This record gives sequence, structure tokens and C-alpha cells, in this order.
Amino acid sequence: MTEIQLHDIALEPERTLGAPADDGPLRGRLTFGWDLLPADHASAPADWHAHVRSTPDRDYRHLLLVCSFRPETPQAPGTFRHASLALSLSTPDPSARPVARLIDPGERTRPTAAGPGTGVSFTVSTGVVDLGVERQQPEPGPAREEWIVRGHGASQPDPQWEFRGLRRLPLVGDHPVAALVELVPGRPNTADVLVAAELEHRSWGIRRYRARLGPTVHGIPLNPQEAGA
Repeated sequence: MTEIQLHDIALEPERTLGAPADDGPLRGRLTFGWDLLPADHASAPADWHAHVRSTPDRDYRHLLLVCSFRPETPQAPGTFRHASLALSLSTPDPSARPVARLIDPGERTRPTAAGPGTGVSFTVSTGVVDLGVERQQPEPGPAREEWIVRGHGASQPDPQWEFRGLRRLPLVGDHPVAALVELVPGRPNTADVLVAAELEHRSWGIRRYRARLGPTVHGIPLNPQEAGA
């Protein structure tokens, strides 16, 4: 198990024509947490371990991120329809950027009808999320898998994940994603995290929001001496 402290994030509305005059930040609907782990951490997928062993001359970090989408409340209305989380990896030299050599998931699915499956289990207590693996028991009847999380941008400095709700599975709860980041040696490496979300309001229709995530405006430090690793 890996424990990650979650923090509340204010979602800033995109200003558009026809937006309500009092359309301020949306609070209490998104929490976010992260952890920086060694590349050979036990929670990493098997192919990550194989990749790290095959390139012993390179320096990697396992960056784990968790977005937690909360149900609507009278004070914070709207239903999440779609969201995206983007990483921007950088160093002070724009020509030398770290890359997300591998990402997880490439695609995470859920059955739309009864059927077997394997997924990630989440337990939240006092703002801390415990991540584990659950084995779902098979049930009779046909099942069709549909994606709920999709990742893009492996081997790029700007990977991104998309999240969506299904008819019987709304976009609510904890969604972990991760990147095996190959660092640029001899330079401070950082990760900026941005999230965009689309919510449907009963009275306003579709509204779009954005937020910059992370511990500071300078992003997440990825070098061990800066990250406290």
C-alpha cells in the first residue's frame, strides 16, 4: 500500500460569454496528492522494472499522482463529465527536458455490464488515500469494457491523462496515475501539473474549469535532494 495525503484544490472557471457574474472558484470538488518514489518501487508495473534494469546508466523517478473527484453539493453544484490532467516536465534549460519514459495507465477500463475485472481499490481516511489492487469476482452475463482513464504522451515531456464518467459509473472518486520520469542529469528537474475539468450544471449548462496543482507555484521537484527522497 502507498499512502498519499490529499489536498483540496480550487477550480477556477474559464471566463466565457454568458457566464454568471458571480461564477467564482469551485471548491470542495477536487482533491489532489502526489508522491515521488524510487524507480524500483514495488508498486511500479513489471515493465517499468524491466526498463530500468535495461538502462542502468539513466536516472529515473516514479511520480505518482492522485486526483479525487467529489460529488456535487448545494454549495458546489455540477456533475463532472470529463477531466484531464497534464504534466509539463522541465529544467531551467528549455532545450533539456526530462521525459515521461513510461506512463500508467495507458488505458483503464470498467465493465459496462456484469462481468469479471481487475482494478485499483481506494480507501480514504482523513484526507489520506490508500491505494491497492482488488480482484473482482466474475458474475454471469456479458460484459463490455469502456475506458474511464486514458493516458497519452509516453516518451514525451508533456504526458496527459483523460478521465470520463460512464452512464452507470459517474466521474467520482480517486484516480491514480503515474509516470516513470527520466531525469536530465546535473540539473534541477521539476513537474508542473495542470488539470482541466468540464462540469454540467442544471442551470448554467456546461462550464469549464482549470487549476494548477502541486505543492508550490514552482511545481514538484523531482531531484532527490529537493524532494526529500
